[in-house]
Amino acid sequence: MAFFIGILIFFLVRCRSVFYTDFQPEIFLEEYTKFSQGQGFYSDDRLYALAGWMYVHGTSPDKINAAHPPLAKYMIGFSEFAFMNHVMLGLVISVITLTIVYLISRRFLSAFPFALLPTLLLSLDEMYIYFSSVSMLDIYATFFTTLSLLLLILSEKRSRAAPLFYVAAGLALSCKWTTVFLLALPPLLHVLRRDWRRLRTYPLYLIIAALTYTATYAAFFLAGNGIQDFIDLQWRMLGIHQERRLEAGTPRPFWILLNFLTGIEGPTKVQILSLNPGNRTITVIGRETGLSLLEWYNPLTWPLSFSASLLALYYMRWNRQIAAMPMGFLLLLASVSVGKPFIWYLLPGLPFAFLSLVFVINSIYLESANRWARRTTLGLYIVSIIVWSVLVDLPPYIKT
Repeated sequence: MAFFIGILIFFLVRCRSVFYTDFQPEIFLEEYTKFSQGQGFYSDDRLYALAGWMYVHGTSPDKINAAHPPLAKYMIGFSEFAFMNHVMLGLVISVITLTIVYLISRRFLSAFPFALLPTLLLSLDEMYIYFSSVSMLDIYATFFTTLSLLLLILSEKRSRAAPLFYVAAGLALSCKWTTVFLLALPPLLHVLRRDWRRLRTYPLYLIIAALTYTATYAAFFLAGNGIQDFIDLQWRMLGIHQERRLEAGTPRPFWILLNFLTGIEGPTKVQILSLNPGNRTITVIGRETGLSLLEWYNPLTWPLSFSASLLALYYMRWNRQIAAMPMGFLLLLASVSVGKPFIWYLLPGLPFAFLSLVFVINSIYLESANRWARRTTLGLYIVSIIVWSVLVDLPPYIKT
């Protein structure tokens, strides 16, 4: 337990910028007004922060940022209302997510340090740290997907937990649509385990997820909208995402997998600028071509977690309880591999991937006959991950 608390403390230190963040609604609204008039740039995290503030003060979810479901923005708004800080609740949610990952890993990995390793990997992941420190929707979606995984595992032996899984899945979907992969997990697991009784009741449980999702639009209905208006809103949301991901120029399928495995975002052109402080002018003095790199990439965890997810499918022959972890990550990967995705679409699946990775590492560790070699290798691997996360900063691009 002391090591687990130490991991959480170190994670909070890495996210310390959250404690110095203030939410100023007047400034956010003024900047958004200028942006609506075609002036300047307005980032997604600031848009979600403003939308959350307006939601908790009675604005219907279809009036601002209707492209995404409202739950995560309500939670951001609650953080603003309670702390006058639009990222504080996101950090709290991140810590709870790390705790849930630890609870899951203890069910399969009782020996030290393997029970702690998934939590450690996630707490050191640069993408997870970044999204825990900004007001983006994905960190809330990650919390609900991780909670759903825990409830899905519990429901294998406790059938009463099954409805709770669909509630959690509905809440995840109410944060971001990329979590829809959760609803594909149960039928696949039922077929794998030949549990035909639960497979027959699956459509009924889907109603729970649908009702949960619909309930997050309570303010929309209280504003005088009806069911048909709700359906029309969902179609408009689908159209927005189709335009952004499928029609605005898209890479080849599974491009996001290439990003995840190599850390290369794609080819890029960089302008070299010269700043003259005297007359306050900026001059373009040249251009360079290169490969854009993902600043959050970790070669010691990301590519290995994909390979481990595939290998974990092999281990399912002897331990089907682990099936939800690799299947969940691979389903998410497949679902976001068409269109124009961003690497953070995979964030809700990272707990699944890292749990699969540590499960495979543990299996290899136990099968190794040389005790000294396996302990040394494991120790060096853990130290290398810590060093990479704390000390290594990737350049934004490499020149070609």
